[in-house]
Amino acid sequence: MLKKFLVWSAILALPMVLIVVRRREKRRLTPQPRGMVLGLYSGEPDYDYREELDRIKATGATGVSLQAIYRMERHDSVEIVRHPTSSPTDEALRRTFRQAKVRGLRMMFFPTINLRDEADKEKWWRGNIRPRDWDAWWRNYTAFNVHLAELAQQGGVEWFSVGTEMASTQSYPERWCALVAEVRKVFHGKIVYSVNFDSHDSFTFGDCLDVIGINTYDPIAKFDEYPSKVQIRDEWWWIVNKARTLQARFHRPVMITEVGYPSVAHAHVGPWDFRTEKPVDLSLQNELLKGAFGVLRNWSDGEAVFYYLYGENLNQKPVGGLQDRTYAIWGKPAEATVRDYFALPIFAGHIPPKPEDIHNAVIQSLVAQKRKELRYVDGKVAPWADQWMKAHPADRDAAEAILAKEPKPAKQIPKGRERNEG
Repeated sequence: MLKKFLVWSAILALPMVLIVVRRREKRRLTPQPRGMVLGLYSGEPDYDYREELDRIKATGATGVSLQAIYRMERHDSVEIVRHPTSSPTDEALRRTFRQAKVRGLRMMFFPTINLRDEADKEKWWRGNIRPRDWDAWWRNYTAFNVHLAELAQQGGVEWFSVGTEMASTQSYPERWCALVAEVRKVFHGKIVYSVNFDSHDSFTFGDCLDVIGINTYDPIAKFDEYPSKVQIRDEWWWIVNKARTLQARFHRPVMITEVGYPSVAHAHVGPWDFRTEKPVDLSLQNELLKGAFGVLRNWSDGEAVFYYLYGENLNQKPVGGLQDRTYAIWGKPAEATVRDYFALPIFAGHIPPKPEDIHNAVIQSLVAQKRKELRYVDGKVAPWADQWMKAHPADRDAAEAILAKEPKPAKQIPKGRERNEG
């Protein structure tokens, strides 16, 4: 009797066991979100982005970052206002959220602050704003984020960005944490802030966030006419090291909010430069992306990766093409490269980094800090690195041991004078 009972119990339990296994396997094999940034600044505030979303979905993308542009009139303004033509209406945002959701695209909403006439004036941009009244600016910027976060919550957005590349604000961590707390009252998804490629060392408030974003416009072989595959690969492993160092510092996942290259000569020198008038170079754009994705295919610990940018001039159809010099990939060799990357079987957290990988990333970041101190007249170790080495003397010793094997510079030079002093 007992034997029959055990047999029937096993038979009846089998479906439940299979359900649990399948659920675990499904969770384990969730594809890492990879997609494209779609700028909602066509020049028509009520523009319908249906066509663009269809085209993004057709690449194999599983996500879309919806970037909306708003502005400050000057670098010292305290108000954040709608752009008269490029900011989408609230109804246009609601419609775009619905359209992306219907297409099965996981969404990030990425409001971005530009300054008036920023495209024509290089001195001031969102990275160095200096509001004349910081208290008023923080009140206005918080209200701005809360309103848009409410729309994002209603639209089923997964990630909401509270800011990007705003380095001059990063010295106010308490203000950022207070802003994030207000946003959490209306938005229940994941809150992101995106660090510029050169300001990760001054970033201070990752512990307030759910995810840390990075925009990856790091120069590659900036004194060379054309980068080698090895140079591209090595720079992208350095970018992964920076991401893993942020992960170690704040115990938060990291996503790449923007990776992209314009299809122009010397795109490796200044990938951020949208003002350039250099000639078309489709091959360089493609080689840079192949190198980036060759490394990122090993970064399953990344929260998500978004390619920048669908296109800058959406009203000039078709977007892209062989003579196009922007970040758009359409009709260029880079289109196939992006499609191939989206098709790779990369699953979220499927192959987590080993503890030694994270540790090595931190050590390499510390080496870079100490190397900067040795090489440059004004080189200083970032506060985070100084604090880390005091708290982890073994890591300090490991970094110094690596530096001890390198030749010491003959003299210290001003940063930015490497080529002249070479």
